[in-house]
Amino acid sequence: MADPGLPPFMTDSAGGPPPAQEGSFGQSMGAFGALLKLQQNISDKFPKAKVPWNETRKFLKASTIELIRSTSLYKFHMKFFKDIGLGNMQLISYAPMHYIFAVPNNPVCNFYPALQNQKVCVATTDALHRFFREDLELECSVEETECIKNGDPVCKFKVDLQPISAYQVMLDEHDKMILSGVRPPVDDNELRDRVKTLTIYKLLESGRLSEIGNAYMQFASNMPVQEKIFDPPWKLQEELSSIAESHNTFGGAFGEMAKKIQVPQQKEQKEPSPEVSEETAKIQEEAKKTDSFAELLSKMKKEQS
Repeated sequence: MADPGLPPFMTDSAGGPPPAQEGSFGQSMGAFGALLKLQQNISDKFPKAKVPWNETRKFLKASTIELIRSTSLYKFHMKFFKDIGLGNMQLISYAPMHYIFAVPNNPVCNFYPALQNQKVCVATTDALHRFFREDLELECSVEETECIKNGDPVCKFKVDLQPISAYQVMLDEHDKMILSGVRPPVDDNELRDRVKTLTIYKLLESGRLSEIGNAYMQFASNMPVQEKIFDPPWKLQEELSSIAESHNTFGGAFGEMAKKIQVPQQKEQKEPSPEVSEETAKIQEEAKKTDSFAELLSKMKKEQS
């Protein structure tokens, strides 16, 4: 079983990054260091990037690239990947449940200075897969279709969502009422928008349940799902930005921001220190005065002889 603390591209199942060829030792070590830093960023930040379904739902229901780009989830996704070190990613093509992202001047390609004529962006491919699968709870496949290292102008990545998984997150109770032939308690404009979305996703056809919609409803009726409600990872940043914009002075904004991010400090109860032998206590005291493990080991050997 793969270590859950490692990003997918560092596990055996992903096949690992492309093997290094030629190039100087310095280049190889520099690239390896950059790859380790990226790995650490992913390990640190991905567990904190989980997104609630209500925000993923807005992303899935957006029917044009412009509408997708205007969602909070998309903006967070792009900034999140940039901050991690995966470059300035952007959505360039869209069809329902199919997305193509491009990364010009992809920094991941710099990890392999000696490689040419092949696709090398395993890190980005697996980061996209992990973001959609773990943080958005959308099963998917991800493929790098073009790569700068393969002679293409930009690196491109195709994300294909698994339909059942996408429907599970996208459809709320009002959508399911429509699919069941019951009008939900919404106004006419919202009803038309929902019917349009369900038609785009081929769950409705000419106002009626399609074969796909019928199959899903039969499957979904036996699939109890409890949606978890929590704040999206970008909420605090949006609140801080709003505070900054609403104040004329730095002092006023700073005071309100401090209240927003202040976490009540709870007194930590110190666990009682375990009893140790006199010999162990002596070693611990020596360790505080010793600069290196080798030096400490040398002192211990002298005392034992």
